[in-house]
Amino acid sequence: MQVPVRNVFACKQTFSSNQAGFGMIEVLVALLVLSIGLLGMASLQTTGLKMTSGAQNHTQAILLAQDLVERGRVNRSRLSDYAVPAGNAPACNVDFEIENTDVAEDDKGEWRNSLACLLPAGNGEVAVNGDAMVITITWAARDNAGDIDDGELELEVTL
Repeated sequence: MQVPVRNVFACKQTFSSNQAGFGMIEVLVALLVLSIGLLGMASLQTTGLKMTSGAQNHTQAILLAQDLVERGRVNRSRLSDYAVPAGNAPACNVDFEIENTDVAEDDKGEWRNSLACLLPAGNGEVAVNGDAMVITITWAARDNAGDIDDGELELEVTL
């Protein structure tokens, strides 16, 4: 018994003229959808960078507040000398050197210089009441980093 063999290459397929391929409108719509998606991704990236910069400033402020708390803890007998009144933001001095005259004054001077150098327009205030310290740190938004807003941190610690 012989099986008839059909020639698959001999078959002709016919297409109607309205199914010939992609049309110009379909390509333009696809490009529009793609461009809207890419713009959304760019917006997410920009927002992420702004949030990262703000979080970096906040983390730096926490580390600076903790630094002063530890300095006060080490020199607990002179804790009241660590009070820093509110004032103008200090200028960053990259060549800052301690004077080695008084530990508390040296600690405060170095801390205020660190605020100015590590935070944009960084400023701080410290209130000491008995064995409690209230540290308030403020900073401004960085224009070139696109920070969302100014920042403030208040830390209250009892030693």
